[in-house]
Amino acid sequence: MGFLPHAACVTVALISGLVYTLVVRWMGSVSEVQDFTAAQLGTAVAFGFVFSAWVGAEAGFFLSRLQPRYESVGLEADGEEDEEAQKLSASSSPPQTRLAEPILCGVPQRQLAGLRAAGEFVLIMGYVYLCDRTPIFAKGVKEVSPTRFWMLNLAILLAGLCTLRAASREPDMKPLQRDQTEEWKGWMQLMFILYHYFAEAEIYNAIRIYIAAYVWMTGFGNFSYYYIKEDFTLPRFTQMMWRLNFFVFFVCATMNNEYMLYYICPMHTFFTWAVYFTCWVASHLNQQSNVFCAVKISATLALTVALYDVPGVFHKVFAPFTWLFAFHDPLHREFTDSLHEWFFRSGLDHFVWIFGMVCALSFPWFARQMAALEELATAKRLGAKACLLMAVLALGGWWGARFFALPKRAYNVAHPVTSWIPILCYIVLRNMSPLLRRYYMHLFTWCGKVTLETYILQFHIWMKTTGLNGSPKHLMVWLPGWYWTNFALTSAVFLFISYRVFQITVVLRDVCIPRESGPIIRRAILAAGMIAGFYAIGTVLKSNALAAPA
Repeated sequence: MGFLPHAACVTVALISGLVYTLVVRWMGSVSEVQDFTAAQLGTAVAFGFVFSAWVGAEAGFFLSRLQPRYESVGLEADGEEDEEAQKLSASSSPPQTRLAEPILCGVPQRQLAGLRAAGEFVLIMGYVYLCDRTPIFAKGVKEVSPTRFWMLNLAILLAGLCTLRAASREPDMKPLQRDQTEEWKGWMQLMFILYHYFAEAEIYNAIRIYIAAYVWMTGFGNFSYYYIKEDFTLPRFTQMMWRLNFFVFFVCATMNNEYMLYYICPMHTFFTWAVYFTCWVASHLNQQSNVFCAVKISATLALTVALYDVPGVFHKVFAPFTWLFAFHDPLHREFTDSLHEWFFRSGLDHFVWIFGMVCALSFPWFARQMAALEELATAKRLGAKACLLMAVLALGGWWGARFFALPKRAYNVAHPVTSWIPILCYIVLRNMSPLLRRYYMHLFTWCGKVTLETYILQFHIWMKTTGLNGSPKHLMVWLPGWYWTNFALTSAVFLFISYRVFQITVVLRDVCIPRESGPIIRRAILAAGMIAGFYAIGTVLKSNALAAPA
């Protein structure tokens, strides 16, 4: 690679850095919050380096592709010597040589895709801040309308039915296939975010069940993976932690919000750790004895009861982690206990993930029973299914009348020990026959892949929060007076960006997390050093800003 691409890379990077600085200064001047923390300033500087490096690399590699490629040319031989040389060349088979990978300013070309994803991520984070922390986009009042809410959900369901697909042509489909669980997450997530958008407080109890179902999947999915794959390696575990916390980490740093504002992330992270250690202890015995696994699950249940239900234990255990799990709600200043939110949110679902592990351990038995049911004669099969259906409906009806109909606060008390009932009923009903197991709605399956991104981004680019650590109490308004047009436009952008963040997370995960444990530890140390370095830069900028005359 010649000198020109390197020069172009450096020049364009410097110009991009200047433009980035001007844009960030402008955004700071119009920001509704003027007190920027050292973490925010350090994050802005880090984003600037990434953005400049990306744009510079794009320019340099683009210019290098435009340069002509030259091949070495030998002196022409004449007559018999030239003819002989051609024969020798044709008869010989020289080894093929691999062209050296282009490297631009120390960046190999293979890393351009990762740098491009990181640069796009910087632009998305800038858009997130612009939407929620500046008055560029207006705030709208939420309009509570059960009719709109339910009609919209009905329209989405009809759209989902139009995307019905067969997961497999096999006559015997096992229960709880991946497409089915993604579909489950998808339709729950859509109703969950619409519940926030339309402020439909009347379905609060149903939303609690949806969140419990997500937590159930944490126990079920992780236990199933560790039980079958026996993969307790650091790379695998690091990838899971990356998936759960990469995006929320940068959102917290950019918006100066506490981790607990996005409580789904710490809750799933904590329960994932719990499942991991439950399966990891004496893991070589997991598949040898289901009784041993049941004993481990029972021990985990006992520890969970002690943690949450014995007064004082929870706060003593989590006191050293107050810096991570503390939450100061500006809308509820009466909660002086900074761990109140963490205790309340995780406590609502502190049993259901254990039920997920029980279901995972029992899954082979359940699958065999469903298969055996299909092998019965027609009359016996229909009779058995009718009995099973009546039993499930009776259990669900009793739960609905006894617990689901309770007022919000009373239901919260009963929820931790009863949320497994509707989940069990749904699993049995959804897998009652091979036909039900085979088909799924692709629309909801697609939405189920981006639940984490839609959960976080709804706060900031679909709705608007009340400020630092604020809840999304307002709507994002691009077109005042055009309610449904505004809803359609902002929703399309919201879903598109959610999907892009999901893809970027996967790309950067593969770039940043090696497949061996040793390099992971070294990169973790390097990442910690870089975070500390940029935080130090932010601290210096913060002190200079305070020292500057008003």
